[in-house]
Amino acid sequence: MTYIKNTPADTHLADDINDIEESLYELHLRMRDMIQRHLWNGETNGQRMAGLLIESLDGDLIALYQRGAQIRHHLR
Repeated sequence: MTYIKNTPADTHLADDINDIEESLYELHLRMRDMIQRHLWNGETNGQRMAGLLIESLDGDLIALYQRGAQIRHHLR
């Protein structure tokens, strides 16, 4: 069986993916706090609607995070 060795370009790509995943996770935590404040504790309908939209965006963000994990898995 032949194994592909990681090249410096692969290592650089993996580092970039790790940086992006870290940034996405930090943004996810911020959005989760915003959802808590606006969707669940919002005083007006507008705040609760904004919370719903933020929750939807957070779901998209999680999908991006998962794609980053898939890329990292293929670089092993």
